[in-house]
Amino acid sequence: MSFFKLILRTPEKEIFSGQVEAFTFDSDAGRIQILAHHMDYGTSFQFSTLRLNVDDRVLFFTARRGLVTFDHDRNEARVLCLYAEEQNQINYQSTEDYLRFIREQLASGGLSDYELHYLEGEKQSVEKQMKGKKKA
Repeated sequence: MSFFKLILRTPEKEIFSGQVEAFTFDSDAGRIQILAHHMDYGTSFQFSTLRLNVDDRVLFFTARRGLVTFDHDRNEARVLCLYAEEQNQINYQSTEDYLRFIREQLASGGLSDYELHYLEGEKQSVEKQMKGKKKA
């Protein structure tokens, strides 16, 4: 059994740092699984459930708007995203409130092209997160 280091980070804090056996997520190009000694790799995602195989357990995180890189020489993966939280810690009421706020901002008008583009992408990501919650 081979392991590699994985660091999951947002602008505010480090969410996870440790040795994992496998890391699975949905990139913009499709579902990806990274194992130890993977080739150098980089991709992005808008929204994904991150699955980390750690020892004899599996951890699930919800993440939005991120980049994933793997450095073969260091045998290390880095996930940098705007939002990430372990799924069993998510407060879905605050997520619903955030989605309502985004919709209000989009409806109000007067946004710059950047603000409009950002909020539309954020709305899609949060809606996917809420859709995934309803399936569970």
